[in-house]
Amino acid sequence: MRFLSKIHNFFSGKKLFSMLLLCFLLFSAGFLSFFIYRNAPSFLADVSYNKLCREIFRDELSGNTLTLHYTLRNPADYGIYDDEPHLPAYSAENRALSNAAVTEWLEQLSAIDPEQLSEKNRYSYTLLSRYLTLQQSLSAYTCYNEPLSPNSGMQQTLPVLFAEYRFDRRKDIDNYLSLLSQTGSYFVGLLAYEQEKADAGLFMSENSAAVLAKECEAFLTEDAIDSGSHFLVDSFSSRLTEFQKTYPELLSDELFDIYYQENIRILKEDVMPAYQMIAEEMTHLSETAVRKDLPRNSSAFTEKQRYYTLLVQKDTGSYRSITELQEMLYEQFDALRLELINLKTQEADTQATAKHTHPLSVENILTFLQEDMKEDFPPLLSGTADESKSLIKRQLPPISCDIKYISESLSATSAPAFYLTPQMDAFHKNVIYINPASSLEGVSLYTTLAHEGFPGHLYQTVYARESGIADTKNPLRGILDYPGYAEGWALYVELLSYDYAGNYYAADTNLQKTARSMELCLCALLDLHIHYYGLTLSQTQVLLGQFGISKDAAQNIYSYIAQEPANYLKYYVSYLEILSLKQDAMQLWKEDYSDYRFHQFYLDAGPSDFLSLKERLQENR
Repeated sequence: MRFLSKIHNFFSGKKLFSMLLLCFLLFSAGFLSFFIYRNAPSFLADVSYNKLCREIFRDELSGNTLTLHYTLRNPADYGIYDDEPHLPAYSAENRALSNAAVTEWLEQLSAIDPEQLSEKNRYSYTLLSRYLTLQQSLSAYTCYNEPLSPNSGMQQTLPVLFAEYRFDRRKDIDNYLSLLSQTGSYFVGLLAYEQEKADAGLFMSENSAAVLAKECEAFLTEDAIDSGSHFLVDSFSSRLTEFQKTYPELLSDELFDIYYQENIRILKEDVMPAYQMIAEEMTHLSETAVRKDLPRNSSAFTEKQRYYTLLVQKDTGSYRSITELQEMLYEQFDALRLELINLKTQEADTQATAKHTHPLSVENILTFLQEDMKEDFPPLLSGTADESKSLIKRQLPPISCDIKYISESLSATSAPAFYLTPQMDAFHKNVIYINPASSLEGVSLYTTLAHEGFPGHLYQTVYARESGIADTKNPLRGILDYPGYAEGWALYVELLSYDYAGNYYAADTNLQKTARSMELCLCALLDLHIHYYGLTLSQTQVLLGQFGISKDAAQNIYSYIAQEPANYLKYYVSYLEILSLKQDAMQLWKEDYSDYRFHQFYLDAGPSDFLSLKERLQENR
């Protein structure tokens, strides 16, 4: 009896539960209909916007295997699948297609109402709209870019990218060798562009072409290949060895030798002739090119000014006029000059002798920097347990940083150091390159590692990746290029790190910091005056002579700036924009201001232009 009653009660409960469930579903259906009706515009706007961003992301990466490999470890997660490996080939037709794509994206973007987007997407929409509009404006100036600059051209960048090409699967090795064999066809495309520049009267100077030719002739020799001393031989062998240790079943000794010999063959038959071709063709173009004389009142000079203005806007992220930037730089230079005079008249630091005088290793410095920055910068999550209340727990792997040294064949024209940006979905492994020819040591080594490592590029990049600004739903912000945001920050923390360095070195770091800032400010002013106002070499030598700089040294400075328009502004104007933003934050937040909060605001916003950052700050009260 009791057993039957239990069964009866069970079924009665089920019937009641079914009735309650039916009521709940009917209510839910009505509620969801009302909810969807009220929120459909916002929901659909976000869906449309994310879809457009994914399309742009895939379009930008699908046509370039090298860029794709450096951007994503697992492209399939982002809807990009394996294709035949190829380097992009420049042509006027491809340029026209690229320009048309930007116009199409802007039209699709304009069809989306930003007011209907989520807060995250609304900010991203503003950035993308300004970004594409600027790209569209720059596309009108077809022959002003310089992909073969002696100091930072693709003839230098490409070999470093090849040397750091990761082998995570055997197909990566095959793709690498295929891409390496395409070096010649890739350079043929760049030479076609250089021919367009020559025809337009915008070819590089004779001196720049001579430096480039000499650099390319010496880059790769048969002796360096046969001896195994060239970094494109040594790095390939090292990566093969590492891959074989990790996946011995995928790479036998016999296959190892086959790959090694194929790399040697490609270097001799494809890469070495490609560099000789650049040297010969650029020398020929330099001798035959008609270089336009650009009087300051000519239309051609005005056209160059317009291009430079847009380039400055792109590279710095600043929307100030050239006149405003000039006034800002002069004001900063005068303040630094007075500060430097005051520091030189002060007594020497009496505690200097008590500080460390022994050399610090690169590893020591990176460790000290991470400790010193703790109070002023938000921590990274990598290597720590997930403290969120999410049901899915995860732990990001700890950050690693390999220090590598630039090959002798590239050292003469390479920067003192640089950071190699990791893949978006595998950002825990990082690389910093140091140029042995730069003789970095002491305070200069310390502050350079702050610039490239912590709290500079490495820290900033990892922070952005951890924050999820770019995910599989909308990965586009992971590839939008904001040089000013990144380089301005790196310079900002580099100058800040002089205060940290004072704890370790017997040197007047305040004096060194001010001198370093003043030097960069002066170069930024020269950059502006050479490219926008037409300052000549002789005028530059006279000007720098007032600072005790010899004519030869002034010529070297002038040549570098002439070859790299807006480069110094990318660092220093962007740095000044950060200081301006910081002052705005102090006024806005008042007693709630702290450097920690400001740094967190800047980093949380992610790569941006400074106009958008200032607008975002006003909303962040």
